[in-house]
Amino acid sequence: MANSDEILQKSTKGATFLMLAQLFTKIITFLLNSVLVRFLSPRIFGITAFLEFILGTVLFFSREAIRLSTLRIKDNNTDPLHDSDEDINDEKHSISRKQILQTMVNFAHIPLWIGIPLSLVLTTWQYTNINAYFITLPFFQWSIFIIWVSMLVELLSEPFYIVNQFLLNYNVRSRFESIAVTMSCLVNFAVIYLFQNHLIIIDKLDTTDMNKEGIAILAFALAKLTHAITLLLCYYWDYLRNFKPKKLFHIRLTKITVNPDSTTTSYKKQYFFQNDILEHFKKVYFQLCFKHLLTEGDKLIINSMCTVEEQGIYSLLSNYGSLVTRLLFAPIEESLRLFLARLLTTQNSRNLKLSMDVLVNLTKFYLYLSLLIIIFGPVNSSFLLQFLIGSKWSTTVVLDTIRVYCFYLPFLSMNGIFEAFFQSVATGDQILKHSYFMMAFSGIFLVNCWVLIEKLDLSINGLIISNIINMILRISYCILFIKNFYRKLYTKESSFFLNFRNFRIVLLAGVSIGIINWITIGYVRNFKQLFINVTFALLLLILILVKERSSIRGIIGKNKLTESKDI
Repeated sequence: MANSDEILQKSTKGATFLMLAQLFTKIITFLLNSVLVRFLSPRIFGITAFLEFILGTVLFFSREAIRLSTLRIKDNNTDPLHDSDEDINDEKHSISRKQILQTMVNFAHIPLWIGIPLSLVLTTWQYTNINAYFITLPFFQWSIFIIWVSMLVELLSEPFYIVNQFLLNYNVRSRFESIAVTMSCLVNFAVIYLFQNHLIIIDKLDTTDMNKEGIAILAFALAKLTHAITLLLCYYWDYLRNFKPKKLFHIRLTKITVNPDSTTTSYKKQYFFQNDILEHFKKVYFQLCFKHLLTEGDKLIINSMCTVEEQGIYSLLSNYGSLVTRLLFAPIEESLRLFLARLLTTQNSRNLKLSMDVLVNLTKFYLYLSLLIIIFGPVNSSFLLQFLIGSKWSTTVVLDTIRVYCFYLPFLSMNGIFEAFFQSVATGDQILKHSYFMMAFSGIFLVNCWVLIEKLDLSINGLIISNIINMILRISYCILFIKNFYRKLYTKESSFFLNFRNFRIVLLAGVSIGIINWITIGYVRNFKQLFINVTFALLLLILILVKERSSIRGIIGKNKLTESKDI
């Protein structure tokens, strides 16, 4: 990227691409799950959530640290896919460009080296400790093997992912992931549907519950393998079309040769991995271990302290309850992380000011949306959920727990944006310090879970409350880090939380509406009450838009100015 404005513009468009991709894929999976949930038991959703946890854990520990670390590689060149003829003929520029991309690809081999032994150990360990009932299910061993293969196939696409991530090619990733998710959903649905309609003829196969459950798990595994293969094929096709003809990098591990100072010596330095990035990777990896333990700790706890049926209920709630988070917050969080990592490789006053403005505006947006979720989520969620999940799931426990889960969402989303900032700008020593705090947070989380679930018998509600306490601790740490980071930009009287006067007014109005809504209606039980709640929400949204109209006009004005410059 040539300057900070171009990075911001591309990151903003990237967030839009990711949101649209998330919306498309979630609609597909939502429609599929809405059909499947009506004839699959909570026990099956519990075991598929468990297998999803194994898959996600292996992929996270294999590739996440590399994805974050490679963003620290400095690139002072233009986009290699859109260079002018003059740039392409510039031999020095071409060599530097290829070295950067080859460095990316070399680092992208590390996830596979980590993933192979990690997947073998974790899969074997979990298989030997799983409930004996599932081991006796038809096709269960095949399902475990297929999931293991899908892990490795997905890691093979990592070199292409990292290159496109560094070039901020959001549209490529969004398009390919949408195709992969669509194909996996079709395979998942087709296998279950064909079996339910007796179109699959297998010797000695009947329609007992055990065989239905075995087929459901096999369908899940085949869907994951389809997703991994489709993603790899799409990325490789893009490589053959856009990268290989220009010989920008080799897929294989390739030694990089550089001349530190060609004017004074002919000495050439050769390496596979850039040393400073490799050191940063080691520190980030250590920190991510504790972050993942906290992020995915609810699954570890629920696997050990709750029944399989409760695991299925929590999986359902997390899928439906965090729909807004995954559709809206996750793309923004990822775009912010990439934007800050690229922008703040050069920490001048202009870039710091731009990053501050972006972070403040995003925080305001998150606060307003969180307010809407807290006021209208608990009273409306159970009424909406019972129409989606069918009578088999519409128990008092499910409907009550989704109300508690609504209070967790704002903390989950707010933590995402602040930790995205931290991961983008923190030094290696700061990351190590953060790891020690994460270790302490992990201990607090486990103690809270033990007290709330085991001693107070709060079950899933206890897990949700423990997660809220965990998020408050993590958010507090990141806020202190952000305030210290910007001390060199603002005076002592200023702070990160500035210009939030409008939010206080909206908060007062929102609390008043919430109290009136609870006294007059309470929990929504019919469509008339739902319509009244929608009207209240629209009134509050209008107030937000009115109070923030100047900020909105400023953002729109900047976008128009940037577009006019492009023209």
